[in-house]
Amino acid sequence: MKTHLSRSRLVAASLATMLSCATLALFVSRSAAAQNGAAPAKPTCIGCSTDGKTAPRTADGHPDLSGFWDNPFVPYSLRVDGSVLFDFGSGPHPAAYGVTGHAPGEKVTQPEYKPEYAAKVKAIVDGQYGASTPLDPQYDCKPLGVPRAMESPFQIVQTPPLSVILYESPDKIGETFRVIYTDGRDHPKPADIDTADLGHSVGHWEGDALVVDVIALSEETWLGGGQTGEKFAILHSDKEHVVERYSRSGNTLTYEATVYDPVMFAQPWVLTPRHFLHATADDEILENFCSAKDKEHIIAPSEQDHFTCNYCIPDKPAQ
Repeated sequence: MKTHLSRSRLVAASLATMLSCATLALFVSRSAAAQNGAAPAKPTCIGCSTDGKTAPRTADGHPDLSGFWDNPFVPYSLRVDGSVLFDFGSGPHPAAYGVTGHAPGEKVTQPEYKPEYAAKVKAIVDGQYGASTPLDPQYDCKPLGVPRAMESPFQIVQTPPLSVILYESPDKIGETFRVIYTDGRDHPKPADIDTADLGHSVGHWEGDALVVDVIALSEETWLGGGQTGEKFAILHSDKEHVVERYSRSGNTLTYEATVYDPVMFAQPWVLTPRHFLHATADDEILENFCSAKDKEHIIAPSEQDHFTCNYCIPDKPAQ
């Protein structure tokens, strides 16, 4: 223990010295630039396409998915054709992708549940006010799960043996992260793995698409919910299994997924593809905190109080 503490202190002291030197060097460099009248260096855009049409590639030849991905809220949104839409004061535009990567009004698929679970899902939806219900685990600051977590904004850090997705939740949960192993390993044996909110992910490349297999997902999360447009995608069992595909064209990332649940689903659920825009060099992922204070203010729909939405996706009855 003494050796460990001594080594830790030595490393800490060395780091402090290096950081002090680095800080001093940075200060001197900036001071010299200021004296010479030089403009400060522009930030590098991590993972940006050089022409907006060609996907950058890593040293091993795969498309580079790295960078900060975000579909900003209207009035600054991504059009379906990849261009940027400025539309002030009119709400989400029919041709613009929102935070979920779907265009308002776009037909969004819903899972087909077995009858006994379809009744439970319908009861939850019937008790929602708009897109909100205190039954939603996100209001307890729980991670969103998979595939629900794939809403913008998020950042991908891609390396050959693994990639990491850092989520800056647009809603209630604060930040979470996923590690996707791409070094050829398989999932642990069922006896050696516990379920988790974001499960266990391993990936491989099929052409220019990163294919990710996700298992060991906790049944305490939801599949989607009101904000994603997948209003009837709620319950799942701990046998949920997700296969994801990440592909890139220029500065647009496309997310596809198929969800399998032999316990609750009548058949696999194929999600409507989601699309995300690569952010600029000036955009960075931000730190978020979650405080569970919303549940007590969520009301149930009633004859006297109805939620209305001028641009919401029409409901589709649960199967």
